[in-house]
Amino acid sequence: MTTIKNSSVIFSSRPDEFPIPGEHLVVQNDATINLDSTPLHGGLLVKTIALSVDPYYRIMMDTAYKLGEPSRPGRITGHIVGRVIRSELEGYSPGDYIYTEEAREYFSFCRWSTCTLKRRGSNAAFQEYSVVPRDADQLRRIEKDGATWVQYIGVLGMVTRTAWIGFYALAKAKKGETIFVSTAAGGIAKQQGLKVIGSAGSDEKVKYLKEELGIDVAFNYRTEDLESSLKTEGPIDIYWDHIGGKTLETVIDHLNPLGRVCGYIDQYNSKDNSRFGVKNLSLVNSRELTIVGFKVDSLEDREGDFGFFKEVPKLVKEGKLEIREEVRHGLDSVPQFLLDILQGKNVGKAVVIVADE
Repeated sequence: MTTIKNSSVIFSSRPDEFPIPGEHLVVQNDATINLDSTPLHGGLLVKTIALSVDPYYRIMMDTAYKLGEPSRPGRITGHIVGRVIRSELEGYSPGDYIYTEEAREYFSFCRWSTCTLKRRGSNAAFQEYSVVPRDADQLRRIEKDGATWVQYIGVLGMVTRTAWIGFYALAKAKKGETIFVSTAAGGIAKQQGLKVIGSAGSDEKVKYLKEELGIDVAFNYRTEDLESSLKTEGPIDIYWDHIGGKTLETVIDHLNPLGRVCGYIDQYNSKDNSRFGVKNLSLVNSRELTIVGFKVDSLEDREGDFGFFKEVPKLVKEGKLEIREEVRHGLDSVPQFLLDILQGKNVGKAVVIVADE
């Protein structure tokens, strides 16, 4: 029997605002796992090589994660690349490399007053070794030489998949239109012939948007006025929203008739009674605007993946689609990494390398 250390990230208390390392997220280093006898229940025992840290974890702390140990429901889970140690799942063998994403519960589709509730299986915990269930979301084998582990989590992972599917399903973009964006969708929009306006919270990020993503206009929203920038460079047709609040209100003022707002996100770390109330929503009617939120898994179920798994790897290899990844090492880095993301201190998609192959 092989029993070894199995460090993990624990959700230990619920934050009111920003999650503080050591208080709300704690790294536990004294747990162990038996690699020979741990029950798999038809799934996979996987050694974590790399994992993704994403801002939506803050929402999950309010809505989905339950306090406790990794063995209990609601533990911190996410997107990982790993190597199979044991398998009870047909088509997977020890030594295979896999990618899998976060598990969520959601209403997938409503038609003629009938809604279907779909539930994804629970996924890999943020720990050195974990059991990945047979119904894990986006579970698939990956090739060691197909890309780097960082790329599988980064440019080929959930962030770009969300931008790709969301853009093609919802933006309804036409060549020559103008989009305001601050994510990987900017690179996708450029390829479709749109004028791209981007904002970021530091001069370094602005430089990245201009020089690496090649967008047309970029500004630092901490030091430059959004209203003035949009008045000069707008009006705009599409807003890829990752901010909400006052920014959304300002953008709505500068949307063309039939403008679209995609991916509404609002003030992750604000208490309900301190959130900004958008005051110009009457323009949604008068300008015939569309505001649509989405979850990528349910959107993909309805609309398909628009060739993501076929087209994006080719674009990455050809150097036509890039996002910057910021890499840190070890599970100990996860709590601070999440805080840095939420405070806008990181540059690039957050990837943690947990172990060698």
